[in-house]
Amino acid sequence: MSKRVQILLFILPGLLLVGLFVYGFTAWTLQVSFTNWRDVGSAGDFVGLDNYIRLFSTDRVFKASLVNTLKLTLVFIGVTIPLGLFLAVLLDLNLKGRQIFRLIFLLPLSFSFVASASMWTWMFSPQIGSINTLLRAIGLGSLAQPWITSDKQALFCIAIAYVWQFSGFSTLVYYAGISGVAPEISEAAKIDGASTLQRYMKVIIPMQRPATLTVLMILLMYSLRVFDLVWLMTGGGPGSSSEILSTFMFRTAFNRNRFGYGASVGIVMFVISILIVIPFFTRLRRSEYE
Repeated sequence: MSKRVQILLFILPGLLLVGLFVYGFTAWTLQVSFTNWRDVGSAGDFVGLDNYIRLFSTDRVFKASLVNTLKLTLVFIGVTIPLGLFLAVLLDLNLKGRQIFRLIFLLPLSFSFVASASMWTWMFSPQIGSINTLLRAIGLGSLAQPWITSDKQALFCIAIAYVWQFSGFSTLVYYAGISGVAPEISEAAKIDGASTLQRYMKVIIPMQRPATLTVLMILLMYSLRVFDLVWLMTGGGPGSSSEILSTFMFRTAFNRNRFGYGASVGIVMFVISILIVIPFFTRLRRSEYE
């Protein structure tokens, strides 16, 4: 048996599983999205684009979920990337206790979403939560907030928890990028009279473009697929104030047994993901040739 055949036989099970569970079920979901399937015992009738037309024309909860997903994405990425870069620069400055701070920054990455959601739900509890309890203890009880029980603050609370969870990842990527800058470049800037701040602002940080692209891409994907953190912290409430696409899809498909309609929400999420992934890989491939 030739070596090429052996390699093919070795990777064949993986290819078959990826083809079935990724592409096969994606195609099946697309087919289901064109039906009104509601009962487990039947496949439903073909309704064409009715599910998609209803989503974008009359479904207010879907529109609110789409807007909430975009808001969560903007806040999550808009805070996580600058915060990760700032923490990576601090780690690179060889400050005293750097090892301890590195452990503290990366610790949230080791938490599961379930554990994080349980912890932040308790912290944001209006009555017994640690944040309001601390405010009352230091005489600032007037600043206590309803947090996740408020329709205006629930999404903001989720964004805080999500930023906390992923700031360590952003820090790790930027720290690797900064550590990869050749010392000669930084030394040359220092010889030219650049201060520490100028070296970072004009030399090192502008060279972190690949790291930024990587962090941006991965955070975008995670912001679209977030489910467990939202579901466990607020369940999409109060009302639909923190409902996002993934929780709306789950509620529609599995709580209300509207499988066809829920599949159409899943396909919309898939299309949004593709619209994000294609420019990223196009840009990545172009940079490899430059």
